[in-house]
Amino acid sequence: MPTLTVDNLGPYLDGQRADLASADGPKKLTDIVKGLPIDGKEVTLVTLKKAKTRDVLAVVRELGAAGAPTVKIKTDGRNDLPQELVVTPSNKLPATPSACSVVTTVGEDLSTRVWSVKGGTAKLQKKGFAGPDFTLTADAAKKDIDRCASDTALFSGDEKVDWELTFNLGGALVSFADPGKKLKTIALVVDPPVAGRPVKVP
Repeated sequence: MPTLTVDNLGPYLDGQRADLASADGPKKLTDIVKGLPIDGKEVTLVTLKKAKTRDVLAVVRELGAAGAPTVKIKTDGRNDLPQELVVTPSNKLPATPSACSVVTTVGEDLSTRVWSVKGGTAKLQKKGFAGPDFTLTADAAKKDIDRCASDTALFSGDEKVDWELTFNLGGALVSFADPGKKLKTIALVVDPPVAGRPVKVP
């Protein structure tokens, strides 16, 4: 598998740049991914902190559509959180997870929200002094994870925020909200969900 990267300019896969801001960018991304030797295996994606969430979601979406069951995403995140996450592209999930499965996202205003796949009132955590408050967000998510029999949780972020923030939210979900390692599947929602609304995948 060639090197797959997303940086602050967008996807750079197998030595080819796909500018998603251009008219032909999305098609070029699709064409590049179709040419990768995925063969139904996990793919590794290296993403820089200042990459846009929009670009990472687009790449993960295409990798899932091309047959990658999971994507190992490596990012230089916070020191107290994982530096890599193995995520399932939401368009690769066989069915919508259980209604009580936890969903969490970080918004453009750097606040975070936690709710369930079935929808309902989202628990809002306003941003702290240094950005999103991942600790309090994880505390809210943990309570819902503990109450739900599902072993799947989902996360995503507003397309405009730096990927580092979305990645750290996923890391907090794994490390802080699930200390007992109950979760078996961490899904990255490739089409950012609306807080409080039902999430349907793929």
